[in-house]
Amino acid sequence: MKKLYFIISLFLITLLNLLPVQAQKVGLVLSGGGAKGLTHIGIIRALEENNIPIDYITGTSMGAIIGSLYAMGYSPDDMEKLIKSEDFKRWYTGNIEERYIYYFKRNPPTPEFLNIRVSLRNPLHKVKTQFLPSSVVNPVQMNIAFVELFGQATAVCHGDFDKLFVPFRCVGSDVHNKRPLIFNEGDLGDAVRASMSFPAMFKPIEIDSVLVYDGGIYNNFPVNIMTEDFHPDIIIGSVVSSNPGKPKEGDIMGQLENMIMQKTDYTVPDSLGILMTFKYDDVSLMDFDRFDELHDNGYKRTIELMDSIKSRISRRINLRQLERKRVAFRNAMPELRFRKIVIHGANDQQKRYIRREFHSHDQEIFTLEDFRRGYFRLISDNMISEIIPHAVYNPMDRTYDLDLKVKLEDDLSLRVGGNVGSNGSNQIYVGATYHNLNNFSKEVALDAQFGQIYNNLQVSGRIDIPTGIPTSYRIVGSLSSFDYLTNGKFFNAGNDPIFNKKDEQFVKLMVSLPFLSRQKAEFSVGVAGMEDQYFQTKVIDFTNAKRDASNYTIFGGSVALDGNTLNSRQYATSGRRERLAAHFYTGTEHYRAGMGEDPHQGGYEYIQSWLQLSYEMERYFNFRHNFTLGTYIKGYYSSRNFSHNYRATMMQAGEFTPTYHSKTTYNEAFRANQFIGGGIMPIYQLNTVFHARLGLYGFVPIFPIIPDESNKASYGKLFHGFEYMGELALVVKLPFGVVSAYLNHYSSPEKNWNFGLTLGWQIFGAKFTD
Repeated sequence: MKKLYFIISLFLITLLNLLPVQAQKVGLVLSGGGAKGLTHIGIIRALEENNIPIDYITGTSMGAIIGSLYAMGYSPDDMEKLIKSEDFKRWYTGNIEERYIYYFKRNPPTPEFLNIRVSLRNPLHKVKTQFLPSSVVNPVQMNIAFVELFGQATAVCHGDFDKLFVPFRCVGSDVHNKRPLIFNEGDLGDAVRASMSFPAMFKPIEIDSVLVYDGGIYNNFPVNIMTEDFHPDIIIGSVVSSNPGKPKEGDIMGQLENMIMQKTDYTVPDSLGILMTFKYDDVSLMDFDRFDELHDNGYKRTIELMDSIKSRISRRINLRQLERKRVAFRNAMPELRFRKIVIHGANDQQKRYIRREFHSHDQEIFTLEDFRRGYFRLISDNMISEIIPHAVYNPMDRTYDLDLKVKLEDDLSLRVGGNVGSNGSNQIYVGATYHNLNNFSKEVALDAQFGQIYNNLQVSGRIDIPTGIPTSYRIVGSLSSFDYLTNGKFFNAGNDPIFNKKDEQFVKLMVSLPFLSRQKAEFSVGVAGMEDQYFQTKVIDFTNAKRDASNYTIFGGSVALDGNTLNSRQYATSGRRERLAAHFYTGTEHYRAGMGEDPHQGGYEYIQSWLQLSYEMERYFNFRHNFTLGTYIKGYYSSRNFSHNYRATMMQAGEFTPTYHSKTTYNEAFRANQFIGGGIMPIYQLNTVFHARLGLYGFVPIFPIIPDESNKASYGKLFHGFEYMGELALVVKLPFGVVSAYLNHYSSPEKNWNFGLTLGWQIFGAKFTD
């Protein structure tokens, strides 16, 4: 009996000693700090490898991102894989993956730097100017990414953050009422998105009619929330930020932080736990490519303190068991499959238009991939400014409702822009477009450019019909003139003064269909009137000078495959532009002499038909984060016969103009009816704003066009006459345009060097035969 009593007593004593250990709970608190918060992942890895439990987690901003990932079952390896992925990079840059760029919806680029949206229903009340973006990071990627990343976790925990794999809290800021907001329930993606929305960098999110910003404004290290909500026995804190210091002149971000960030208490009392503080002076908000360095800092510091941590935390977890539970939790997440679509902010006709992008009938289930494609197609529409999606889980059929908050643009767009160039290519651009979105997407546009070289007036209309295969109908009427007379050159000796002018008027109907996602098939038919004015001699008496003129009336059509995923209207550094086109034309030529006797007495007439084929591609390859190699190729074939004279023939020949300067100059050395041209563009990017690029291009006419003794055109020898051009440019990309300084050289005429500066967008309208 005494022996039994002794055994029971020993068992009870052991049990009593064990109970406090088993009850010991550990909370992890993670501060904000942008990319510096990658340090947190190294800390978590070190804790897990040493079997230290994490029972609760709270965080702000980047701490909220890392904390939420861990709370919904991501291991340190999973987080590393995610943050190093191209998907994550697209989320924080706003860039869209090429396969989701819906080129079918795009209109030709225009050179505006100011866009004013006006509601015709109430023009005095609602005017929105688009000059600078509302945030540095375009939210188009983030809106969809947070559904993909957090939608399933919200479903599995039923909106209760205590039921995540690890109970979780994060902090946002209500700047209107000047108070922190603590998120413990609701949509997990919304909570994290709000917590990380640093003003000006990320667009804020609206929750319950309140705009919510970065939680670091009021509480960047939520120790108090950990203690009040979870009451852990011990806290491990990771601080990668600090209160703003005295701002320096020119440090815009530092000044902004001082204005909006309240002081945070970055301490943890010794009695509550262990604090790890990291000082970073050279890590910016978006330095996510420094993952290994930042992660290792956190890991090494935690390992150095591990003896102290273990002495304070006697409870252990089995890493294999933890991983099995983690996998089980994530496997329980219901797959993102959608059926019902709920739309806010649109009328009934607009809702029908939007739903057709996702499925053909209301009861059809569609996948996450279908959701992505439909989302990016809709965002490409000129009438939709933003779509904020949410996934709302239905446990009855294990599908999600796709809840879409749609923000429509005002229906009238007024645009102003242009280009200023030291070479004389100064342009003023004005434009206006009326948009209408109901069952169909419709628009009517007026665009005009005025300048020393180029003048254009264009009226166009477009209607998109969302049939089984979406179809777009576009009609364009254009009046334009291109005058090379005022084009100035620098450092140029011996260049022949060729003063030529092109006038063109046309009407064209285009029918387009999407081809894959980043291209479209385009069928067109139209009629044009053209007049080329030129001097056939290099010796000109300007007191009595009058240009010769060749007039053309042309009817024709074309079929083309066209696509463009370049990241900029000018001086792109990524993406691809490609066009393959076949044209058939028939036309009549008339000639009128400007000086001297006209042997035809104004009665020259020539009728011909011809086939024209062309292929053009511009593509960029990113080898390192700061080095890109661009490639350019153009092939051109025309069966067109010669015009009345050599100069008239060259004015109508195909052009090789790969640089923006070459588009403004008339250079017969780079013109032919059949040619092959190409080039390479090595680019060094100092950052997203500034880069230097070198363009080296070669041109080979298959049969060069040469003048004979009577100034008529004839063909020279096969592949005779290689020409080249090169250009070095320093480029500054601004939200409203491009600033560039360039130095270029052409192989012909001799000593043809040019230097210049440009500001704005140099974009000319399409020609009838393009």
